[in-house]
Amino acid sequence: MKKSYLKAIFINAKATGAKYIGVRIETEGSSRPECIINPRENFDAKYDYYMQAYDDDLRLIATKGKKDIRITGIAQGDCFEDIEYQIIAERGQNWKEPISDAIERVYEKMIKETPPKTEEERLKCEQMKETIKGMFLNSTRTAAEARFIFDNLEKYEELFEICMNGDELQFKKGIVELQRMQNEYILQEEKKREAELNE
Repeated sequence: MKKSYLKAIFINAKATGAKYIGVRIETEGSSRPECIINPRENFDAKYDYYMQAYDDDLRLIATKGKKDIRITGIAQGDCFEDIEYQIIAERGQNWKEPISDAIERVYEKMIKETPPKTEEERLKCEQMKETIKGMFLNSTRTAAEARFIFDNLEKYEELFEICMNGDELQFKKGIVELQRMQNEYILQEEKKREAELNE
């Protein structure tokens, strides 16, 4: 991870009104990384500190040659659970892999059913696949959104199939329906969390 990525997260967090920014720091000799979470009020001071104290590879300058201390993850979110999910949770819980796999399955099925006749057609199909992946993978998700993805993977797969078959109106309808379902799911999760806190 480079310092430019850390800068981008800070800029985005401020622009979108995120409540927290968390960083994962790995220290040579420690068995597990540590996580530091800062509230919005500390963003400017922390940003300035990270810019001065860490090099472009996000290694702590003051300990170079003595001990390797570096930032290996950064995330923004509105609750600690979001930060934990993005920078501490095990790789197996990553929502991007199942989405990518679903797109690959749909692509393979499409290519098998209708093989491209020319190299140009094959490249167009490949480009469409990667564009769809980019649309879904180049964004952050909260822990609740990631759970929604895992619970509704077959719906995403159906949506990818519609998209690859070129039915733009059906695809838009599918996106709207999936977003509606996700919003309801997140609201239910928040109500559940509030109820647990009030017990």
